[in-house]
Amino acid sequence: MRRSIRGMMIVLAVVLLVMGLAVPIANNAVAMRLARDMEALSLPESAELVDSTSLSGRLTNKSGSVQYFAALLIESDRPIEELRAHYAQYGTGLTATYLVEPQQGQEITVLNDVKLSFREEVSSAHTYIVYTLRTGGNPAQWWLDMDVR
Repeated sequence: MRRSIRGMMIVLAVVLLVMGLAVPIANNAVAMRLARDMEALSLPESAELVDSTSLSGRLTNKSGSVQYFAALLIESDRPIEELRAHYAQYGTGLTATYLVEPQQGQEITVLNDVKLSFREEVSSAHTYIVYTLRTGGNPAQWWLDMDVR
């Protein structure tokens, strides 16, 4: 009897350890895929992709679910209204909304309390962040929401 209880405890410990490692890795993969999907969108005319980044976790206080953030850093001499219109054509409202804001410096400030930066230096006054923040939408979201971060 003791052996079977000990065996079950070991199996439970291994399952919890694997879940503790696998869930954050899976969530990071979802966020990186979101960034790659954004990189695949056509750039506005005369725009250049400088960098991209992604992050997963409970990023705002509004959601108990894991959220996925992806951002592009672009340089463009186009007015921000044109950039917003360009990316609005890709947003369906349900699965994606792409927002465009001026970007100053490497630090990403659109997430307020979350520390995240681009790797590349911002070298122009015509630099913008294009970003999206998504919650859930995955068939296995109940499992991904077990992320303890």
